[in-house]
Amino acid sequence: MNYPAVIKWSGSKRLVAKQLSQYFSNCETYYEPFVGGGAMMPFAKTNKGVASDIIPELINLWNAIKTNPKLVADEYQSRWEDLQEKGQEVYYQIRDNFNQNKNCFDFLFLTRTCVNGLIRYNKQGEFNNSFHLSRPGINPDTLRSQLVLWSKIVKKFVFYNIDYRECLLDVKSGDFVFLDPPYGGTKDRYTRVEFDLNNFYNELERLNTVGAKWLLTFDGTAGKREYNYVPPKEIYKHKFTINTGNSAFTKVMNSKKDTIKESVYMNFNPIHIQANLFQKTFDEITVCV
Repeated sequence: MNYPAVIKWSGSKRLVAKQLSQYFSNCETYYEPFVGGGAMMPFAKTNKGVASDIIPELINLWNAIKTNPKLVADEYQSRWEDLQEKGQEVYYQIRDNFNQNKNCFDFLFLTRTCVNGLIRYNKQGEFNNSFHLSRPGINPDTLRSQLVLWSKIVKKFVFYNIDYRECLLDVKSGDFVFLDPPYGGTKDRYTRVEFDLNNFYNELERLNTVGAKWLLTFDGTAGKREYNYVPPKEIYKHKFTINTGNSAFTKVMNSKKDTIKESVYMNFNPIHIQANLFQKTFDEITVCV
């Protein structure tokens, strides 16, 4: 099944999560150090999970969903009802408040009502996406049921607002790691600092050394743009390409759709799945992120 997105996230693997999860193996602890919208978490084959991200309000929101989904639903409903009554001025008031206080409930509301759900920060670290005029935001009753579902899913997870390397410090043999980092050559959407590939590749090598399995979605193409940052061949053992959808960013900037194709890397050889059949499945999928 494809679980509904409780947190809207550009670049989400939600509609291809089930297929990707076929490569997941049973493990002692599942790690996801770039958790974002958490699309892969329902498929973790373990009773213990660790997830992290460097965006504080995102991790605060995940912890709130885990511990008190009713409160999260009530907070969203209050803001949503104000929006329906008073119009888009409510959105911009909440955005201003968020940029001052980083309230995680404001964050949830913004991700559900901004243009194409695109989470975007300026150089000052301020959320700067605009209100989506043609969408009223997800109905509170629908979101409430999704929050209850996800609260159950993430009970086995611990969430941390830390760097990915700190999240992975305790990884050992028998653990599984799913990695969905920023593209090489791009800047992190939150810190606006270019993602350091050398540090990242060194971390992958360390994971290999400790005997953990990992799966990485990484470089690829978005329309005519190419992000060709293939990891050193000695780091991974298997690679294939998937169609993960359409770029929300180019849709916002110039109203066209750029199809995204990403490379998937693993430090193990899959035995139970024929990669060519898996590739065919993805080629036939059109995903709207």
